Amino acid sequence: MMGLAAALALLAAQPAEPQPYAALGAAPLWQASIGNGFMIFETSARGRIIVEVPARQETELGFVYRTSELAILVEHRNCTDPLSGLGYADHVTVEVGTARYAGCGGAVRARGRVLPYGAAGGEPFWSLEIADGRLYFGVNDDAVIVRTPRPVVTNHGRTRRYRAAGINVLLRRRNCQLEDERTYADTVTVIAGHWRVYGCGGRVIREAPE
Repeated sequence: MMGLAAALALLAAQPAEPQPYAALGAAPLWQASIGNGFMIFETSARGRIIVEVPARQETELGFVYRTSELAILVEHRNCTDPLSGLGYADHVTVEVGTARYAGCGGAVRARGRVLPYGAAGGEPFWSLEIADGRLYFGVNDDAVIVRTPRPVVTNHGRTRRYRAAGINVLLRRRNCQLEDERTYADTVTVIAGHWRVYGCGGRVIREAPE
């Protein structure tokens, strides 16, 4: 879903302004965003669809962005994500051809939300996010979204491994530096399908030198 620059911004907790509109669903697992001139939809079965943002159409209940390939319909009414139990401001429907995906989006209306865990790497650019009961991995046009599995914690808490169908993620507590020259808390290895990639993740423990 994110290129390396966007992923690095996530890791540094410095999101771009304005933040994209984000939505997600649970049956099947999917996610979508509107921002930076593009609409993006991702689900494991289809991979990633990216189109330029069309003109916004206002409706009685919310708004719609529609193209021949992808449409995102938003209704301003409370929505609860069945996977995480979090409440959101909007009901969201995504249309891809004849397929329809239902879910939630907009502002999160819940306290105590755990901050997302983010990671990224280059060659090829990839990003990882663990949040809201989901584990997301995106690289090139491929995407994997699964329910967050229970991590196996070893080495006195310094190593965490997440295993699910089609993906294996290993987080090691070891200083790691990316192209943005920030130092992050973890080294990250992701194995998914034919992909095996390496990068950094977790909190920033040292900012880039000036």
